[in-house]
Amino acid sequence: MHSMGENGYLPYLMFFGGIILLIWILMRRNWRGQMRAKKDRGKDNYLVSNPRPENKQWSMSGGPADLNKWQVEMLERTRELQAEVDTKLLILQRTLMKIEASALSPEERRPIERTLQESRELVGEGSPNFSAVSELLCDDTKRAEIYALADQGQSQTEIAQQMNLDPYAVEMILNLRDS
Repeated sequence: MHSMGENGYLPYLMFFGGIILLIWILMRRNWRGQMRAKKDRGKDNYLVSNPRPENKQWSMSGGPADLNKWQVEMLERTRELQAEVDTKLLILQRTLMKIEASALSPEERRPIERTLQESRELVGEGSPNFSAVSELLCDDTKRAEIYALADQGQSQTEIAQQMNLDPYAVEMILNLRDS
């Protein structure tokens, strides 16, 4: 059996000592880099350069927690609906392209011509801006102004142009009023 003797552990000690020295040097370098970066940016400079955003008028961020939670859920649902409508419009557009590319006879085309025309109009209009509806739902002043203009007999399109709003949003707000 081979015995290690006096110098048997020396290579292992040197190896582990070298690793410990390397770790210490790297950590010291990292700490110095962090201290230098902190010194360069200043103690509270991050907070000064990135101030808390001011509340939008339509935002309910100053309200109770339940109301804030409802608003966040509503905005998330709005994004989901926007994505769903965009996807369906894209599918409709591709279907229309396939129908246009296909060689349908006039007899085959006649029964679906009205549907094709309506589909083309839908694709041409694009998807509604659901986030505009969310903003109007949260803005009592604009919503009241829309209702007042509608009571004066103005159309949805006229209201949208006059207030520089999305026509779909105005239509949705007026439809929600009636329900």
